[in-house]
Amino acid sequence: MQNPRPPAPPVRPRRNPLWLLLLTIGPGVLGLAADNDAGGMLSYAVTGAAHHLVWFITALVVMAPITYVVQELALRVAFATGKSYGDVIQDRLGRSWSRLNGVALHGLNLVIIITEFLGMAMGENMIGIPWIPAVAIAFGIVLAITSWPQYQSVERILLGISVVNLIFVPAALLLHPAPGAWLNALGGTWSPNIGFLLLALAGNAMAPWMIYWQQNAVWAGKVRTLRAGRTDIIIGVVAQFVMATVVLVIGALTPAHGAILQNPIVWISRNDNRLIGDLFGLGIFNAGFLAACTISLSSAWMVRESWAPPSRSRPRQMLPTRGGFFILHVVTLALAATVAMTSIVPSGTLALWAQALGAIWMPVSLVTLGIIARDRKTMGLMAIRWRRQWGLAGITAVFIVLGILAFALQ
Repeated sequence: MQNPRPPAPPVRPRRNPLWLLLLTIGPGVLGLAADNDAGGMLSYAVTGAAHHLVWFITALVVMAPITYVVQELALRVAFATGKSYGDVIQDRLGRSWSRLNGVALHGLNLVIIITEFLGMAMGENMIGIPWIPAVAIAFGIVLAITSWPQYQSVERILLGISVVNLIFVPAALLLHPAPGAWLNALGGTWSPNIGFLLLALAGNAMAPWMIYWQQNAVWAGKVRTLRAGRTDIIIGVVAQFVMATVVLVIGALTPAHGAILQNPIVWISRNDNRLIGDLFGLGIFNAGFLAACTISLSSAWMVRESWAPPSRSRPRQMLPTRGGFFILHVVTLALAATVAMTSIVPSGTLALWAQALGAIWMPVSLVTLGIIARDRKTMGLMAIRWRRQWGLAGITAVFIVLGILAFALQ
């Protein structure tokens, strides 16, 4: 009698490549989508209106690989150490530097969050909501999302919301530029503020808070492999470049008269048409909401890790706004909202300065990341070698040179 044939092994269903790609989307895409924040999009519109579109799009092309390299290093640190970024800084550079860096970046992030509330309120203002209630609504919904208990839940919510940023595309397609508008956009006359605009553009493409976000979100989330994390970052970099280019084009093709620095949304609405202004305003609201949540969480991580006991004593999934630091988080958002309610600085100007300040601090953040990434005791076999160290030094030099040019050319 023959032995019965052994049962065939279960056949695993083949997953659609698109589905596999969607599974890789996580903190890299979210961080880079949030970096195209309300202040960033407003500054892109202002930058585009200065023409020299060839220069600015070329600068975006240069910044794309720089952004990838820096975010990939933060990803490597997360995998090599299995710790939050603040703990890694404390272990390698000491608590004093961790605290100084955390406080400085918290202040910088506060300025950026103000621009997010301004952008959200301008978007709400377009549909008739008065300014102070608009800022109060923005404060309430940001606080509600960032008070969620688990990181992964917030990540999925914000990733779904980030899709709304695509609304800038139909806004651009509805433009009807005047004859010669493209020629002017591609060959504008030189002006002394070009250097400052390039600095702001660089600061929007790569901001200090993004390093904390990438490393901590990977540490707290479920990015399982370096390959998946790198794919996530690449998708985010491509999406960031495309959306930034779209908004630069909107600014470049909108007739350049009116108070663009005062309120770019109103400027677009008056000089293009109301529908494009409404779409742009909705996009700015969404970008501000996404960034206000992400940046405030990144800032909360920085402060908690600088002043609280090591994160090894806390669940990874617990958001940094939970526990004893919740009050500080509320105060930070409330202060940003209060300044946004009473701000007398034109929103376009403040947006440019917020991005430029981030670019000015980037060399400090890059040197900190480089010291950690090259340390074999911290990184083990994943420590970067001399070629990457020189590459990171070159990136640091780019930000330093841009900072010098921005103020030397004024």
